[in-house]
Amino acid sequence: MHYKHVMLAVGLDMNASSLVYKAEEMAVTNGAKLSIIHVDRDIASFYDGILSVNLSEHEAAEHHNSVAMMRKLLDNLSTPIHKHLLYSGTIEDEIYRGVIENGVDLLVMGHHKSDMLNQILLSPTEPLVKTMPCDLLLLKP
Repeated sequence: MHYKHVMLAVGLDMNASSLVYKAEEMAVTNGAKLSIIHVDRDIASFYDGILSVNLSEHEAAEHHNSVAMMRKLLDNLSTPIHKHLLYSGTIEDEIYRGVIENGVDLLVMGHHKSDMLNQILLSPTEPLVKTMPCDLLLLKP
């Protein structure tokens, strides 16, 4: 299959750079645009009504940190990035939105081993597999 727009959904962990290079290779091989999406979890909505703390300063610092880490991560790419999306919210919802709004036909994600509890409660992979309107490539970092 020939892809026109490859999007990498990346977390900012130690495996991110290997995933970036693999996604870049997929885009180059297909002559496709390459976009990157990262989603910061919306902590305030998670704790809404539980804590009476203003988390906006924490979220602003997290956003600033994410931007800096993404710039560092993408500095050494030889392929230009078509779009760099940095959203805040529910991971599966924001990735889905990014795919729909940008006409992505291949979403690349990393998938690593985790325990059963994390897979059930925290993994965005399963909902994305069910709802993704494009092809989804899960890579081992």
